[in-house]
Amino acid sequence: MAPDNAVDGSTTPAETSGADFVVVANRLPVDKVVADDGSVSWRRSPGGLVTALEPILRQHTGAWVGWSGIADSDDNPDIEGIDIHAVPLSTREIAEYYEGFSNATLWPLYHDVIVKPEYHREWWNTYVEVNRRFAEAASKAAAHGALVWVQDYQLQLVPKMLRMLRPDLRIGFFLHIPFPPIELFLQNPWRTEI
Repeated sequence: MAPDNAVDGSTTPAETSGADFVVVANRLPVDKVVADDGSVSWRRSPGGLVTALEPILRQHTGAWVGWSGIADSDDNPDIEGIDIHAVPLSTREIAEYYEGFSNATLWPLYHDVIVKPEYHREWWNTYVEVNRRFAEAASKAAAHGALVWVQDYQLQLVPKMLRMLRPDLRIGFFLHIPFPPIELFLQNPWRTEI
């Protein structure tokens, strides 16, 4: 292990604080609720990923990196027991990264081309940029040697980007949809990068 005053750019335990277990997902584990009087609260999101991982995060200095689901929102909700790291997305980024490349390119390609995938360079460029921001947020959230578990097709570039930022981390990736047969995947102009 490098000394605490390492000059090679590597991260050492003395330089890093953060969570021992970090989940990186497109969405945060909570949804924003605005009452009639304008007050804001947050409620747990429905779904299996949140249900399965929330107790683990609460027990083990956990953090969650994700998007709030609201355009141009810099909300960073305070949720007891979970360190939340919101990645804000602009309206354009939602259109190009999420609705575009993730859901109009990858999703149909990975589901046996039920609908013809669309390929647009600007969508790809935004997908790369948003994945970079998620990787940077995860890097900041993770303690030295932490386990970071990246979720799903919206964030397929994050593991490599994160590895380049933080070689000390243990990184896992889980794809929640089927990976396509190679004959279909070869249609993607950015298959090598993915």
